Amino acid sequence: MIHLKDVTKIYPSKVVALENVTIDISKGEFIFLVGQSGAGKSTFIKLLLREELPTSGEITVNGRDVVKMKSSEIPYLRRELGVIFQDYRLLPDKTVFENIAFAMQVIEAPRKIM
Repeated sequence: MIHLKDVTKIYPSKVVALENVTIDISKGEFIFLVGQSGAGKSTFIKLLLREELPTSGEITVNGRDVVKMKSSEIPYLRRELGVIFQDYRLLPDKTVFENIAFAMQVIEAPRKIM
């Protein structure tokens, strides 16, 4: 479960990316995040993945407080979230299979699953 309560993100340049966002996403729910350029989509994802911290508000993923999370816990958080990035973040010198296999090796998935 993903829960954001009154989340605001203001960048140092004073750009307000998100303002007082409250949302609940239930386990197994499949969502699309769409909107015009500058609407805060990337910021929303970065907050969930703990690439950014909110200016204010609460973010909870599977009952864990993302804002107060230790740096050592962040990789485990990211393994629990299924995010497909627009730029795919593929390694250019690898095939699609090799890219997927590499990602699964990083999370120590069994070879049989790969």
